[in-house]
Parts: sequence; C-alpha cells; structure tokens
Amino acid sequence: METEVYLIRHGETRWNRERRVQGHWDEPLSPQGKEQARRLGEFLRDIPFDAIYSSDLARAAQTAACVAADRGLDVHQLPSLRERNLGEWEGLLIDEVIQRHPEHWRTIWHQGGQYGVEKVEETTRRMTDILGELVRHHPDQRIAVVSHGGSINAFLAVASDGQYGPGRSRIGNTGICRLRYSDTEGWQVEAINQVDHLLSPKPQADGTR
Repeated sequence: METEVYLIRHGETRWNRERRVQGHWDEPLSPQGKEQARRLGEFLRDIPFDAIYSSDLARAAQTAACVAADRGLDVHQLPSLRERNLGEWEGLLIDEVIQRHPEHWRTIWHQGGQYGVEKVEETTRRMTDILGELVRHHPDQRIAVVSHGGSINAFLAVASDGQYGPGRSRIGNTGICRLRYSDTEGWQVEAINQVDHLLSPKPQADGTR
C-alpha cells in the first residue's frame, strides 16, 4: 500500500500580511490569498486527486475549494487539520507578543503550554493521527490536504525524522509539500514548500502518478 499526499498551506490572509497571530481565529483569504489559491488550483489542475481534505477554518477551506474546482470532488473539512491553537496570543501582532513576553516568548512559541498556547507535541500528535487515518483510508491513491503552516511543520518533523519542522523549514502561503506513505517505508518527504505556481505566469503540472 502506498499513498501520495499533497500537503498544502492555505493562501494569504490579511492577518498574515499584518504579521498577526491567527491560530484558530477564522480569518478568510485576502484578495492576494484568493489569487494565490486560484493559481494553485490551476497548477494542480492536471493532477488527478482521489479526495480533497482541508481544515474547517475558512482560509484553508477556501484554498481547498480552488483545488477541487471542476473535479466533481467535495472538500471534506476536518477540525483535526486546524492550525495550532495559540490561545491568548491570537489576534495580537507578533511584535506585541514579543513586547509582552520579551524574555520567554520564543520558548513558549516553540514549546507551548502557557497562555493557552497548544503544546507542539499535541499539534504533532493531532496531525500525525489524522494524516495516518487518511492514508489508511486511501490506500494506493493520491489525496490533497490543505492545512496550516504551524501544523504542517509540526508534522514534517515526524515525517522527515527531524530534517524539517519548526525552526528548520518554512511553508509559504499555498506552499506544497509532497509526501508518500507506504506500509514498508512509512513517510517519505519528496518536496517541501513548492511555490512554482506563484512564480510562473503559466503554471504546468505533471499528471502522472
């Protein structure tokens, strides 16, 4: 059994541009984010997906809808694919967080457990569990999963055995990570943060499995 997973970050929101902490806050795509999502959908148009999933937050669901366009596939929204819960910091500018906690904001950001910030271990477990469930549900298929930068990075730390993850990789808006899962080899990371669709005026994709 082998499953191919396109793990994708959502498009830009106004809060992304403002460098404001989002977490579970349900901020929709900005006009720029909608254009990014449109280009993403065009880039992936010729790649056959068997199913499409997203978190239930608007920015991810809107992005996934562009991937699903003209495919006849529903977007299955799953709360388990949400961004890391950033508790009391949600809605604050990152600079405001630093000003409030100048000595230990970085530790809390990378570890969690204070001010309602979800522990990184909890985010990792949540993402590992749901993605494991999805690949078991789609043996020998290809799926698209739209989630969030922090949650994707937390999962990548496990999938790459520490090569990628928080502090080691960054996933841009609509960045694509390609992974494979097999019973014999587990998770294999094939590409990180592909953003060709944002660079090329006429994006193309290889539709072969």
